[in-house]
Amino acid sequence: MLLKHTKRLKMKILARWDRSSDFSYDDSKVEFNVDAPNGVVMEGYLFKRASNAFKTWNRRWFSIQNSQLVYQKKLKDSLTVVVEDLRLCSVKPCEDIERRFCFEVVSPSKSCMLQAESEKLRQSWIQAVQASIASAYRESPDSYYIEFALKASGV
Repeated sequence: MLLKHTKRLKMKILARWDRSSDFSYDDSKVEFNVDAPNGVVMEGYLFKRASNAFKTWNRRWFSIQNSQLVYQKKLKDSLTVVVEDLRLCSVKPCEDIERRFCFEVVSPSKSCMLQAESEKLRQSWIQAVQASIASAYRESPDSYYIEFALKASGV
């Protein structure tokens, strides 16, 4: 009996610990940092609409890091890059859709429809993407193109 109670208590503590680093459970912790030392501007769960014919929604762990928008299916999985260079993107809220709190990240080659779990989170994600775009331009506006030109010229 005591062992069962201890296990249940451990599970509750672990569940609370897991949620403490997840912005989606606590609107008061909605924040982003463009100058974060680890390069992660913002992270948390979002729903992503699949680009297949069914347009299903899947919950994924997203992060903005190193001027990229990436996600993982599970926390230990490898990163999937949604947007390789945020400087080439725009972000906008979406109201004309079947779900609330949606926004879209549009790049030259594709668009990605995402859903936050609250209006406050949606605004934070939009602001974080916009701030990351601005920061990427400030940090090295031409480094990508210089690198590309150097590779193309064989230097």
